[in-house]
Amino acid sequence: MTFSRLASRNLLRRKTRTALTVLGIAVSTAVLFSILSFNKGFDRGLSREIERTGIHFMVVPSGCAHEVASLVLHGAVIPKFLDTGVMDSIKRQDGVELATPILVAQLPNPAKDRIDLIYGVETALLPVIKPGWKIDGRVPSAGDEILLGDEVAKHHGVGAGGEIVYSGINKKFRVSGVVGSTGSQDDAFIYMPIATAQGVIGRPSGATAIGVKAKNPESLQKITDDLSREVPGIQIVTMNQVVSSISNLAASAKVLSLSISFIAILISAVGAMNSILTAVFERTQEIGMMRAIGASRADIFRMILGETTIISAAGGALGIFASTAGNDLIEMLVKKFMPYVPSGDMVAFEPEIAAASLAFIFIVGILSGVYPAWKASGINPIEAIKG
Repeated sequence: MTFSRLASRNLLRRKTRTALTVLGIAVSTAVLFSILSFNKGFDRGLSREIERTGIHFMVVPSGCAHEVASLVLHGAVIPKFLDTGVMDSIKRQDGVELATPILVAQLPNPAKDRIDLIYGVETALLPVIKPGWKIDGRVPSAGDEILLGDEVAKHHGVGAGGEIVYSGINKKFRVSGVVGSTGSQDDAFIYMPIATAQGVIGRPSGATAIGVKAKNPESLQKITDDLSREVPGIQIVTMNQVVSSISNLAASAKVLSLSISFIAILISAVGAMNSILTAVFERTQEIGMMRAIGASRADIFRMILGETTIISAAGGALGIFASTAGNDLIEMLVKKFMPYVPSGDMVAFEPEIAAASLAFIFIVGILSGVYPAWKASGINPIEAIKG
């Protein structure tokens, strides 16, 4: 009988204890795999959302970089405004392909008992700055036309050709089109010409930011340096800085989640060690008899270590399977603790992460079995038989 078969039979003799030990390792593996997958999905999703903006940097009033990141990715309402007169200076810069003012504001909607979010922009440029959109209808071409995000359209129950009335400002808008679901914050906005948005909030030359796209990304440094020198009172934030800002915000949550996973792994390793060590003490006479009939210390060591190996492998595989099966639930729970999460699926099966998680758990499991195996191999056969 091989050592692996003997180890398997020994584990099956204590089914409840073995099952609980495997379950502990499975939980720690699932936690580790899910967190590593989420972190990778987070970075991938953040890069994807930055690419969707279609711009290279934002010109905003001097302030907090985190506010700018929220504006770019969430369309946040920032209580500062930029005079659109700076557009002339921006467009004069060599290397600028396009520049568009952006105005994000809140608009009370008494009829629906809610606050709508409006996004003023040069609507003709929407296909450029939002290249991934699929629009049912067309972009607004007149001052009384609006484009609805998918979520807003469903809430209002209107589609292309419909109307929305805002009694508070005595305005009626015609819906020129609806943006197909993007799974992002874009779904929650009402898009309208920048001049219309400025009129709605009473700031005829106000903008939350100026979105700029360069002809050649390699010239970004020169363009931003020239603008900073020529236009006072502005802050320029590149998309790389936005990524860095968001990553810094999420870093503490990532560290906390990884710490939790390593604590879970440590607990499961101690549990596995305790389970095998208890089994060794219970089988002292049996092991002594094996030694007496010719089993060497190395044989006993391999047999006990084999039990730990089987438990680690079974627990690791079960953990990966459980994590993959429960992706949606795990993602929902993790998102509650993150300050910002990009749209789309964050937790998905990644073969390389699964392999790394299994390898790590396997190594930890083997190490946790070394002491029980060493303890068992050191049993004196004569003393063990005597009891």
